[in-house]
Amino acid sequence: MMFLRFGGLLLIYPLFVMARIPIKVRIAIALMVGAVLAGNLTVAPDWRSMGMGDMLGIVFFEMCAGVLMGLVCRMIYYALEIAGLRISTDSGLFVTLNFAGIEGVPQQAPSIILFLLASIMMVGMDLHYYIIEAVQASYQLLPIGGGQFHGGLINQLGTMIGKVFTLGILISAPVMAVGFLVNFIMGLMGRAVARINVFAESFSIRLLCGIGVFGATIAVMAEYIANFIRTIPNSLVITARIFAGS
Repeated sequence: MMFLRFGGLLLIYPLFVMARIPIKVRIAIALMVGAVLAGNLTVAPDWRSMGMGDMLGIVFFEMCAGVLMGLVCRMIYYALEIAGLRISTDSGLFVTLNFAGIEGVPQQAPSIILFLLASIMMVGMDLHYYIIEAVQASYQLLPIGGGQFHGGLINQLGTMIGKVFTLGILISAPVMAVGFLVNFIMGLMGRAVARINVFAESFSIRLLCGIGVFGATIAVMAEYIANFIRTIPNSLVITARIFAGS
């Protein structure tokens, strides 16, 4: 049963969603981790006394629990996607949409840089160890096949989505402010000197200022990312408890 929960998590876990990592490798890792930690389960269902419907229900809720935990781990990348999109739009880097992203789809250059930064920080902060501990601890709060969908779970996910938008805005705020300032100044110059092509001139200035501010504030962005990463293990345990109905 630990294989199912870990398998659902690894289906959408950020570091394993890369297009170059086959699904077979993710299943093998989930099976290995589940086999190693299976001896720590104190309570296991009596499969012999269960019908096929009960077994399928347990498998379904175990997969749902894993997918929910993987979604919690992936929230940081949703925030970085929002931030990368805003940075690309306000700095003029949206022309770099043809870069192949981590998941094999075209993405903006700032998003790819932020994704790689977050991935390195996750590994450097040993997040994978804490996630394994959190999933193992979740069996004490969420028994095997004991999940249920209710309003509290929706509220928890809604709260996390709100934090995702906040983090995305905080990361992209310096570049957004510079882009707004450049547009405001160029707008004043366009009214003062009618012959100036404001659009053509502001594009190159926004591009230079955006790249400069993005590079100068990357350390601040990393601090925001690190603070969010530290909350992931606790969020996993809270989500498991809420999914259990408590």
